[in-house]
Amino acid sequence: MSLRISRRTGWVGAIIGLALGAVYLSLLAYQRIDGYLFPGNELAVPSVSVSIPATDIGVDVSLPGVSTTAREPWTPEDRRNILVLGLDRRPGEPEDASYRADTMFVASIDKHAGRLQLLAIPRDTLADIPYGDTIGVWAQNKINAAYSYGQFYKYPGGGAAACVAAVEKNFSIDIHQVVVIDWVGFVEVIDAIGGIDIDVPAEISDFGTDVLDSFPDQTVKAGQQHMDGAQALGYSRVRVDGDLKRIERQQIVIQSVANKSVSLGLVAKVPEMWDAYHHAIRTDIETAQIPGFALLAKQMDLTRIETFSLGPAMYGGIAEDGQLVLLQNQDKVYDIIDRFLADPETLDEAPKVVLQYGSGQEALAKAALAHAEAYGLPPAFLTLQKSEAAGTPGIFDLTGKTYTAGKLHDLFDLQLLNPSGELPDGADVVVRIGAETALKTP
Repeated sequence: MSLRISRRTGWVGAIIGLALGAVYLSLLAYQRIDGYLFPGNELAVPSVSVSIPATDIGVDVSLPGVSTTAREPWTPEDRRNILVLGLDRRPGEPEDASYRADTMFVASIDKHAGRLQLLAIPRDTLADIPYGDTIGVWAQNKINAAYSYGQFYKYPGGGAAACVAAVEKNFSIDIHQVVVIDWVGFVEVIDAIGGIDIDVPAEISDFGTDVLDSFPDQTVKAGQQHMDGAQALGYSRVRVDGDLKRIERQQIVIQSVANKSVSLGLVAKVPEMWDAYHHAIRTDIETAQIPGFALLAKQMDLTRIETFSLGPAMYGGIAEDGQLVLLQNQDKVYDIIDRFLADPETLDEAPKVVLQYGSGQEALAKAALAHAEAYGLPPAFLTLQKSEAAGTPGIFDLTGKTYTAGKLHDLFDLQLLNPSGELPDGADVVVRIGAETALKTP
């Protein structure tokens, strides 16, 4: 009898196992599709309690490969980077001709923090850009020429793909999607939302070009201004005071568009807006993905767009062909990029983190430093300190930087401890490394 019961229990266990396996594979397959259609809003499946039949054994199980509902630690995968290009195509000109991308910025969506961040790349930056129709062949020119080169030389994927390649090569930023808009589309979209309201910080005039023809006396007065599409375009394009000031104006315009969209409730209507106006832009974001991006946009605080620019890391120079260009101070460029790509909540706390280590732990300390950088702590926030009398390994939050301290706990096999031993002056958080300290992957 006991053998029969044992066999019956075994068959029941096998059937349950097969059923759970089928459910798991279905969930895993669905999540892959879900991740494509709803980026940043993938299916979440919580841990489940599983008991083994005919026993008192039970365990909470998280299915590998399927996300959980708990808020996970920040990882670089929480970012989705979209390269936005503004072309100088005028009304009546063909869409597929060779134009320069006179506006170029990376819009980075951080789903973990619910933030949208913008990184502007000056159009005159001297950079390696794709040359010809073969991937991996480069020429030096202003980065805004990448689009026209890609179109003219029939680079695989055209001008947009050439710009993506240039940004990834020169700045080591992974680009996931690209959006291209020209003057015609820009004006149409701004007019479609009824224009925008801008608090102009300083009066600006341009009597040498037609850029500000839509303003009286070719002058934009300081103060609150309502602008239609043509005026917003002119204000975005004027550059009599230099490209870096123009970038500042463009970021003001982008924030104003976001504010107007929020006030009109347009974020919830992205699919309908897309159907009506997708002809005004070109993108590799597929129509099937638009509802997912709309859902992601609803989670963003669009009234708080954080702006960065590589402009402060540039200085004027002359290229070999005599062009006036902007040259990069590499250290400053990557300091800005490190902050742009960092965990936003770590940036909010701006902690001074010291990693203490003892003799013989130099390699481990360097690995720990690289591990912290890889998970969103900017190098400027991190310092290595050798100490022979530091004390018990652990993580010490000295000034109330609770998010950073908790994040470091997720990255290292160390406990959060009360302050003890030798602690450096001026530190906010101390990670005291021991000989057995292991690195953890969130």
